[in-house]
Amino acid sequence: MPKQIYDTQTLFELLKSAEKIKVVKRKDYSKIKLRIGKYLYTYEGAPDEPDKILSNFKDKDKVIYY
Repeated sequence: MPKQIYDTQTLFELLKSAEKIKVVKRKDYSKIKLRIGKYLYTYEGAPDEPDKILSNFKDKDKVIYY
């Protein structure tokens, strides 16, 4: 069962240790899914929010867009 993240501060902390990052964009919302060990963390936000959050992220090769 995935764990929901509600604030961006926690998301930034978890981004550092993520093995894989998936970005799912839909018409009304978008999700950032982080795989860390055996857990899957999800963050849901506005459709343009992942671009703003991941623009400062250094490991671009971990990010997969769907």
